Amino acid sequence: MPRAFKIGIVIVAGMLILPIIAIGVLFLGVSLFDRDVSAVATREIPLANQGRLIIDGKRTGRSEHGFSQSAGYRPPGSADIEWFGDLSDGVDPGVYQAGSMLVVIDIPGATIYVRTQKKTWKNFALVFPNDLGPFPISFYAERTGLTSEEVARISDLGGKREQKWPTTYIQGFDPETRGLKCEYHVDSKSWWPLHFRLSEDGAHLALVEIGGASTCCR
Repeated sequence: MPRAFKIGIVIVAGMLILPIIAIGVLFLGVSLFDRDVSAVATREIPLANQGRLIIDGKRTGRSEHGFSQSAGYRPPGSADIEWFGDLSDGVDPGVYQAGSMLVVIDIPGATIYVRTQKKTWKNFALVFPNDLGPFPISFYAERTGLTSEEVARISDLGGKREQKWPTTYIQGFDPETRGLKCEYHVDSKSWWPLHFRLSEDGAHLALVEIGGASTCCR
């Protein structure tokens, strides 16, 4: 067999084998990367009451605010985790002890999670018509924990519009008074300060006050 022919066979064989090796190395690298990520994804945040907030990055989901991570709470002295909802990744949640209740606030998602006095979890999503779509007032009342009348008062801000997709920004929570301060924006320039209060048992929110309108970009 001519030497040139042998060299040609070797070259062709190499061209066929090299892509296979490259693909194998790629899959191996992705597998090792995923393993490394999952090894550091779960976080435990110690709390003042000796409990721990668990953020499980391996259990990810997708929301309008980006990726979310399942969150849970391990009470002091317990090995059990109470999974209560999803938190936005990349931003540490606000965690507050309000009496016997634990309040966890996901600021990007405008959502409040409360471990009530009965040691059950409630969540309040600050979404108002038509943030999630043209659903009835009762739908938004259930999501927010407010009454239908309170949701209607907030929805009337900014007047009637053909299209209205409001956004609520949480500004702060006072664990002593259980007061929650927010900003309700109907567009890039018009917004209203809202003051809510969490009930003593943590079962619902109440609208305390609607502040005067502001007309400045956020």
